[in-house]
Amino acid sequence: MNDKTSIGVRIHDIHHGLIQSRGAIIETEFDLLKTLGASIQLATTIKDHEVINDLKPFYAAAGELKIERAMAKEALAHLEELDFVRLQYQSGKREIKRIDVLVPDTQKIYTDFGDYFNSENKSELSAKTIEILDKLSAFPHKERDIRSNLNIENGHYDLIKDVCTSASLLDSYSSPTDSESVLYSPLYWDDNPQKIFDLLEKHKSNDFLQAIGKIKGYQGLPDGKFNDNSVLTDAVALGCLPTLSVNSTSGLKKFLFTPRQGVGKLEKNLLHKARVLISCVRYGENFAGITKIIWPEKILNALLNRGYLKGHTESLEQYEPARNLGLVKLIPSGNRYEVHFIDNDENKLVVKMALDMLSIGDTSKFDDSEEQAKKILVPGNILHPTQSRTHILKEDTGQKSKTTVQRINNLLLGIE
Repeated sequence: MNDKTSIGVRIHDIHHGLIQSRGAIIETEFDLLKTLGASIQLATTIKDHEVINDLKPFYAAAGELKIERAMAKEALAHLEELDFVRLQYQSGKREIKRIDVLVPDTQKIYTDFGDYFNSENKSELSAKTIEILDKLSAFPHKERDIRSNLNIENGHYDLIKDVCTSASLLDSYSSPTDSESVLYSPLYWDDNPQKIFDLLEKHKSNDFLQAIGKIKGYQGLPDGKFNDNSVLTDAVALGCLPTLSVNSTSGLKKFLFTPRQGVGKLEKNLLHKARVLISCVRYGENFAGITKIIWPEKILNALLNRGYLKGHTESLEQYEPARNLGLVKLIPSGNRYEVHFIDNDENKLVVKMALDMLSIGDTSKFDDSEEQAKKILVPGNILHPTQSRTHILKEDTGQKSKTTVQRINNLLLGIE
C-alpha cells in the first residue's frame, strides 16, 4: 500500500470515531479530516449507483451514517472536486436535485483522497494524527518512541491525544516489561498485546514493521515466502499474527495476515471469513498442481459476479474451509468440483473485504450502518430486511483424507 492509499484508509478509519465528536479543537484543527472521512464514507455507500434523482433517501442514508445534512453537502462538494460525482442544482445552486455517480474502485478512492488531503490540509495536528494511527495500525508503540520518531512537539501531542482518546481512537497502558506508557489504537487492538512485546524483546521494532509491510504487500503470505524471515517465523510460533491453513494436493500450507484485533464481533467474523477465502485462493496461486491461479482478484470477482468457478480437480479440498463457513457450495461435475458462491449480504461483504485486502493490503473498518444506509438508497426496499443466514459448520482444524472430505460434501449436498 503506497503512502497516499494508506492515508486514505486511515482517514476512513478515523472517521468512525471522529464523526461523533464535537468541540473547539475538532472544529478548527480536525474539520477537514472529519469532512473527508464523511466524503469517503458516502463514496463507498453510493458507489454502486449510477444516478440519484431523489435526494431525500440520500440524506436519510447519510443520517443513518451519523452524517448531518450540512456535512453531507460539504462532502459532496469534495467528491465533485475529485470528479467522483457530478451535481445538478435547482435554480440558484442552493439545493442539489441530482447526483451522477462516478465513484471509482476502492483503491482509487483511498489513493485520490490521500493525495487530496496532502494538498488541502493546513493542520499539523491532523497530519500527525494520521501518521500516529498508521504506525499503530501495525502494532502498539511506546509513547516516547512515537513522540520522538514523528517529531511531535509536546503541546501538539497533548491536543492530539486528548481529541483521539475522547473519540476512542487512542488509548494507552503500562508496559508489562518496563512500566513505560504504551500507545495503541482500539481501532486495531482490543487488549494488551503481550505477545507482541515478547516478540519485540527478541527483534527490533523496525524489523517487525518491515515484516508487517511484507504481509501488507501480499495478504495471505504463504509457506515458502516467510520461512526465511526470523521475525515472521517467531511471530507465528508466538501466535502474534493471524495464521490460517488450507489443505489440498500439495499438503497443508499456512498463510499469514496482518493483525486487526480491535473490531466488533460481526466485523471479526467477516474478517476471518475474508482471510479464509483469500487463503483458499492463495493456495491455488502458489501450490496448485495443475493450472495455478494467476490473478486472485479475477477469481474473487468471478465468484461474486458470475456466481461460480469452473470445475477443477483440486477444488474440493482447496475450498473446503470456505465451504465450512457458508461462503460457497462445492458441486460435483464429473471428476471435478465447481465452486458456487452462496449469495447473501454477509458473503458479499466478505468478498468485498477480501478484494480490498488483495488490492490495497488492508480493509477499512467495517461499520454495519453503511449497509443499512445502502438499503435506504434502493427504491422500494424496507429499511431493515431480515438477512438470509447460512448454516455455519464448526471449524475442524484436523487433516482429513480426500475420501472423508468428499463424503462430507456429498452429505451436505444430499447426495447418497
